[in-house]
Amino acid sequence: MSFSDIDKELVDSLLIFFRRIEELRKTRFYSYYKKNVSEVSIQFEGPTKQLEITENELDDENDEFLRSFVAILRLFLLDIDNFSLRYLAENYFNPDQGLLFQLFPNESNVFNNLRSALKDFLNSKPQLDLIRGFRDKDYSFESNLEMLYNFAYGGLIHSNIDKLEKYFVFNLHVNEGKNAIFYPTYRNYIIFILLNILNIIDQISTNVIEKIISEVLNYHINKGNELYHTETTKANTHYNSALYIANLTEDYENRILIHQVLEEISYILNDESLAKAHKNKAIEIERAMKGLPPDFSDYNFSFDLRPHKKRENE
Repeated sequence: MSFSDIDKELVDSLLIFFRRIEELRKTRFYSYYKKNVSEVSIQFEGPTKQLEITENELDDENDEFLRSFVAILRLFLLDIDNFSLRYLAENYFNPDQGLLFQLFPNESNVFNNLRSALKDFLNSKPQLDLIRGFRDKDYSFESNLEMLYNFAYGGLIHSNIDKLEKYFVFNLHVNEGKNAIFYPTYRNYIIFILLNILNIIDQISTNVIEKIISEVLNYHINKGNELYHTETTKANTHYNSALYIANLTEDYENRILIHQVLEEISYILNDESLAKAHKNKAIEIERAMKGLPPDFSDYNFSFDLRPHKKRENE
């Protein structure tokens, strides 16, 4: 097996994983809990490190920031998308036949070990014995995963009928009586679960996914350089594959370099229009990197102003 066996479907799986992580990193929830870890009310032992929950939560009226964070985070735990942890593990990081395991054994071992740590954590019993009584019935959680799914699908982002009652027991009337003491503990533990998942997925992205994407990008650039003078058309294909990756990872420096090379190749292939497009795009990216406004001097805008035609019944 070689890098040439890596197809677009595999690359897209890695790129979507990366894009989703970037979306998480831009949420208010992520930003707050990455910066506010000094004031501690409760400490928990996580599968990869000790986590500390801050005393003061993010001011999040109606759980708007938490909802957007959980809506993205849960996708990594589902099986319906080709970037979920299970999909990647079964199709690409599988020790028996996974292509990425053959090409990147070290990164694959990191992926599989972190995924196992996450599974163990999610399947383990909560570290706090949270029990709520309602209508002569006690409610509790058998695992961290059940607790997370009840919180997410019982009311935060979905209202699954099977999870509604338990969700209401733990999340309604939070300022009344004993709930005023119980709810902050429950809430902090939910955040602890989310931060543990985030911590592991963040490590997978940084130490596995992003490294592999970088290697694939460099492969296409190097193959393009190798074939530039002998097989220009094939070189063009590799450079465009590299550009595809650089675009989706927002790798601005490589985007500029690749557009400049593609400008040269387009002239070699007698496509002056495409050459100019690559040249202009490289300039646009460079201006954006410098914080300069777009330059529309070469653009021609034309439009017609026409009177509004009244409808017959107006």
